Amino acid sequence: MTDAKPHPGLTPERVSMFTDAVLAIAITLLALEIPRPSEKDLEDLGRFLSEQSGAFFAFALAFVMLWFAWRAHHTLLDQLREVSQATLAVHVPLLLFAAFLPYTTHLFGEAGAIPRSAPIAVAMFSGTEAVIMICLALLFTLTVTQKLHNADADARRLVTWAAVTWGIGLWWALSAATALLGKPDIAITLWWITPVVTLVIALVRRRARVS
Repeated sequence: MTDAKPHPGLTPERVSMFTDAVLAIAITLLALEIPRPSEKDLEDLGRFLSEQSGAFFAFALAFVMLWFAWRAHHTLLDQLREVSQATLAVHVPLLLFAAFLPYTTHLFGEAGAIPRSAPIAVAMFSGTEAVIMICLALLFTLTVTQKLHNADADARRLVTWAAVTWGIGLWWALSAATALLGKPDIAITLWWITPVVTLVIALVRRRARVS
């Protein structure tokens, strides 16, 4: 017996294609936000590039986070038989903040030149990333609770993905709050700990699956 066909407008393929397009454009815009040297800057290109280290760091970090978001989203959509109205609604803030990320990345990259603006810029960048990750977490959670996945999908692995994305999202939300409290350096340090947080959550979930 085959699964029932998805309702019109709720096919995973169409949602996945549109999300891919938005994320691809957002990643491209990240590179466009890196400052270009003027003719005068070309006379001392090494100095100019060193002054833009913050912009390059912001670009690399945002690129990795968007790539992770795309990978997680693909992992999920490839296992769905149908997109519910709730999961479709979650795509609105997901894509909204993904499209907004190049702007906050630019602000963070430029904040080093004006220290007083750093807390707000770091908080905006962290907050944008947090919303993207929390939206992904909601998608995984709704998929499991509403049983939207295919019959042959590994539900326990989807739960692990949900736990990981919840953890990353809340961790970056903590980073945003830390920056708003006037501690942008500590907030940036929290970013570097993200892989450790991800690994710990994944290991805990793996042990839970085995036991």
